[in-house]
Amino acid sequence: MKFTSTRYPHLVVHDLGVVFRDGEADVTDKAVIEALKRLPSDLGVRAAGGRPSKDTSGDGPAAEPSA
Repeated sequence: MKFTSTRYPHLVVHDLGVVFRDGEADVTDKAVIEALKRLPSDLGVRAAGGRPSKDTSGDGPAAEPSA
């Protein structure tokens, strides 16, 4: 899974063994992925990509009615 660090593009998380280069880091270990998701938001670390969110707000294209 790809993570981005917008606030600190060269962030190093020693405890997890993660190094961001130009604001990006690829992580494959599930435990590390979960730990990165729990970092404080003020670090600016976010998961990038992955599955699209299940947005049901109606902003997408309208479905055609069936006849």
